[in-house]
Amino acid sequence: MADLRVALCGGGTGGHYYPVLAVAQRLSKKYDTKFLYFTIAGRLDDKRVERDFSNVRKIPLKVRGLLRPIYKPSNIRVILEHLAQAKLVKKEMEKFKPDFLFSSGGYVSFPVVLAARRLNIPIFLHEQNALPGMANKRLVKYATAVFVSFEESIEKFGKFAYKARFTGNPVRQIRRRREEIFEELGFTPNKALIVVMGGSQGSSFINQKMLELYDLVNWDETNLQFLHVTGKGNELKSFEKYPFVKAFEYIDDLHEYVAKADLVITRGGATSVAEIINYRRKAIVIPWSGAAENHQYYNAVSLEKLGLGYVILENAVTPELLLSRIENSLSRKTLSTPVFKEPVELIIENIIREESR
Repeated sequence: MADLRVALCGGGTGGHYYPVLAVAQRLSKKYDTKFLYFTIAGRLDDKRVERDFSNVRKIPLKVRGLLRPIYKPSNIRVILEHLAQAKLVKKEMEKFKPDFLFSSGGYVSFPVVLAARRLNIPIFLHEQNALPGMANKRLVKYATAVFVSFEESIEKFGKFAYKARFTGNPVRQIRRRREEIFEELGFTPNKALIVVMGGSQGSSFINQKMLELYDLVNWDETNLQFLHVTGKGNELKSFEKYPFVKAFEYIDDLHEYVAKADLVITRGGATSVAEIINYRRKAIVIPWSGAAENHQYYNAVSLEKLGLGYVILENAVTPELLLSRIENSLSRKTLSTPVFKEPVELIIENIIREESR
């Protein structure tokens, strides 16, 4: 497979997009690779893909997710829109002739996977969350394999569990040293670095609770330094009075800072949890209660089981509890036992090789 043609898709959030990007980067290091990426028009993947990928053709799809509850009559129109987009996807795949499709789930995967199935293109799914999403659970029957980020997810695929492989959640590569991060931020190297983030969209809840916490911190005596990412459109002025806090609306390569942090305070999104696990960081996770099927909670519990962090539910968060958990986290030893995972790209390579014999 010196030359490789890969079709890609995944929901329009960072949790879906970054695993696809990570796998694509690894494949590009080994092969002369061309990509066909089916994005959601106007979403994060649609805005970033041509900046992050080389040799890529982008096809924006006009699709929507099903409304809850699923039995709403208005979902009939959504399903018809997906079927119409599947015809467009099929035409583009026929021209591109991909060696396989890699999908990270989300509602955009329905028309893309269905088109690939009709063309007998090998389909590889990736599930980021501990509790599999509706799309992957429905589409796994068409897949050659489904890669899972958490081992406990395997049984959730029922009779198709035999297709599941525990790979973890692919994360982006780290290029910067801790010294560079501290120098750039103007932070003291011998003080703890705590990264605060609310996922790719930010979190007004975490922003407010952290402001309350910052008021508790003694400016002159603290050994804590906070890099706080508020999310785009959020006011930064409220953070300016705290000399131990550097606040930004958005940081493009936030994973570089997470990898060097002494502690991360975050929501329970799949990419955030995956990076914390992969980089063996300590964390305090506040799951977003509005996440579909409450999947952020299950992601957070999986991280806590590894001894990497604490889970605090939204209704229990107080600045005093946060400060206590920060102190406890920084004094705890990090679990050093590696979790066995198989690299996604190697599994795909072996399966394609076997099927071509």
